[in-house]
Amino acid sequence: MFFHSIPSLFIFLPFIFLTYPLIRKFFHKVSNLYLLIFSLLFYSYDVPWFIFPLCISALSDYFLSKRLVNQIHLKNKTRVILLSTSFLINIGLLIIFKYSIFISSNFNIDFSNQIFTSIDSLLLPAGISFYTFQTLSFTIDSFKKKISIMPDFIDYFLYVSYFPQLVAGPILRPYQFFDNNSNILLNRGNYLIKTGFSRIIYGLFLKLCLADELARLNDIAYLSDFNSLGILDSWTMAFGFGMQIYYDFSAYSHMAIGISSLIGLPIKENFNFPYSSESVTEFWRRWHISLSSWVADYLYAFLNLKLPLFLYGFLPLILSWSIMGIWHGASWRFAFWGLLNGLFILIHRVFKNIIFFKENFSKSRLINKIFTLFSIMSTWIYFRSTSWEQANYLYKNLFNFKNITFNLRENYYLLVFIFFIITIIFGYFNNKKKIQIIKNNYFLQIIFTSIALTLSLIHINNQNSFIYFQF
Repeated sequence: MFFHSIPSLFIFLPFIFLTYPLIRKFFHKVSNLYLLIFSLLFYSYDVPWFIFPLCISALSDYFLSKRLVNQIHLKNKTRVILLSTSFLINIGLLIIFKYSIFISSNFNIDFSNQIFTSIDSLLLPAGISFYTFQTLSFTIDSFKKKISIMPDFIDYFLYVSYFPQLVAGPILRPYQFFDNNSNILLNRGNYLIKTGFSRIIYGLFLKLCLADELARLNDIAYLSDFNSLGILDSWTMAFGFGMQIYYDFSAYSHMAIGISSLIGLPIKENFNFPYSSESVTEFWRRWHISLSSWVADYLYAFLNLKLPLFLYGFLPLILSWSIMGIWHGASWRFAFWGLLNGLFILIHRVFKNIIFFKENFSKSRLINKIFTLFSIMSTWIYFRSTSWEQANYLYKNLFNFKNITFNLRENYYLLVFIFFIITIIFGYFNNKKKIQIIKNNYFLQIIFTSIALTLSLIHINNQNSFIYFQF
């Protein structure tokens, strides 16, 4: 179920906000089970069978992790086998539900039996890439002996299926959900009511009024005859989708953080005005922070130990980013999107230590921001395009200064420009003291929240699913 759907906003969310605190207060022992059942119902409301791969991932990793935690004297070979089993099960689920067509079409592997044929015709289970990362993080931490006490199965299953962040993150690590004794941090009852409601409304506004409005224009642009488009068209499309996916994904994170705050579990920020970054490296520290840090801590760190280190970790970096690209989608376009980002990070690593560039560019914040912004925006072409041919043409077209035309709708250029300027302005002033004073003004908070809620309700019937639901 979508957070911004009418049943969610007016039935399911109010219901859990009212009932969960009461259950926790008067029937504390069953409160975790109650929230688990609600999370599973919320997740499987539209497509009930989505719950089965989730259960397979959760059950298998629970029992594998339990053995790793409780039997600390196991031989290292046995521990490696248990961890490898977790990887095989989770990657196997991704291959079956997400990559089977991609593998069969690119590597001449015939998944022709009836089981795979039936699976290919089904929808991709929402959030499968996210909850497999979450269960894997628990197993890996258990393998590394970072977890000393195994939580109860109900508590662990709630960690995996916790509905505010289940489908698109932020990805929770075990230490963000459990204390040192493996007790759920939810039970501390840190309800942040005012903050929670304002974050939900802010997320609604970003999704319904900004992301979905841009989505309609982006869909028209990317479905047009790309061979007739010029350099300004291509850059507008790159910036247009860059703005859309930022509003869309940060909207989900805002709502997830807000809902979780009302339930009693504060979640760390997942976006920090990434388009104001001064390097691609900084951008990925500020964009989908939970995913970027997960890849850095679990994938890149592992590859750094296993692969030869040269040219600032070239192989681990490029391989990590290529895998991250494929994680986003079963297409070579996504792999190339990841590869481009990895190359940009590598270029930044190399050039930031060259004396000439340090002396001439390190202090020029504006130039750094412009280079970073255009580099990142250019990569979104491969993320959004509908085909490899379209992506290649549009990307090359970004540097075709002889083809200056305006072949898209006039309001598209204007809307993308306005949204971009507003985003940059908010990013610039976000940490200024005067803005913080305005943010903390209770009267202004009520005004801005009321305006955002009113505009969101006006657009409530014109909604799209969140982009990251397909991952």
